[in-house]
Amino acid sequence: MSPEQTTRRQFPRIPAENAVLIHRLGPAEQKALATTRQIGSGGVMVSSVESLGIDSYLRLMITIEHEMVEATGRVVWENPADDGSFDVGVAFVSIDTAHHERIIALLPE
Repeated sequence: MSPEQTTRRQFPRIPAENAVLIHRLGPAEQKALATTRQIGSGGVMVSSVESLGIDSYLRLMITIEHEMVEATGRVVWENPADDGSFDVGVAFVSIDTAHHERIIALLPE
C-alpha cells in the first residue's frame, strides 16, 4: 500500500484474515471467495484472485469469529499483487448498525 493511500484513509483499520464471499453487483455480476487483509469501520481490504474493478459495487458477507457480517461496498482502489492476485480497497456504502458495531468491537480503543 502506498503512503498516499495510508494518509487518505479516514477510518483506521487493523490486520484481519477473514473469509469473505463477494458478489459483484450490476451487469458484470460475479461471485467469488476472498480473504480480508485489513478491516475497519469504514471498509475492508481484501485479497482477490480476480480483478473486481474500480467503482464496482459489491455485496460482502464477511465471517468474523463464526458470525456473518453483511455490507454493501464500493471498490475505491485495486492493485495487482506480486503473486498474481489483487489487493482491493472497499469502502462500505451500506451496513446494518449491528454489523457495523461488530466490526467496531474488533478495533482497539
